[in-house]
Amino acid sequence: MNILDTSVILKMIFEEQDTNLALQLIENHITGKEKMAAPELLYYELANVLATKTPLSVKSSSSALAEIFNLEIETYTLGVEEFLSSINISYKYKISVYDASYMILAERLNCNFITADVKLVKKTKDLKFVRLLNDIKVLS
Repeated sequence: MNILDTSVILKMIFEEQDTNLALQLIENHITGKEKMAAPELLYYELANVLATKTPLSVKSSSSALAEIFNLEIETYTLGVEEFLSSINISYKYKISVYDASYMILAERLNCNFITADVKLVKKTKDLKFVRLLNDIKVLS
């Protein structure tokens, strides 16, 4: 299992650089080779980006979000302990609590957190489970 953040999903939607890796991860999830998970926050972040940060129409944004929901990425609700840990990680690495929540979930599930955010990976370079999308090897 891997934890994916919004930046990886957006690569798939917008066919940006590293899209093939993102698509391979999703394909492996769909075929059951390697499941993907995220905190529930993923869908809020995706909806926000689609609605406020892209030139997509309402219909296209809604369609893209529905497509992501159909992937059935396993989502987790964070509890009090995870939120408190997210605050600690946020302060320590000077990152958002949003980003830290993905990391806390990866740590809790003992798996990798995959992001396309280079700055985030650089800030948290001592966390070995934080991986940059274009640096990973995808199961084939």
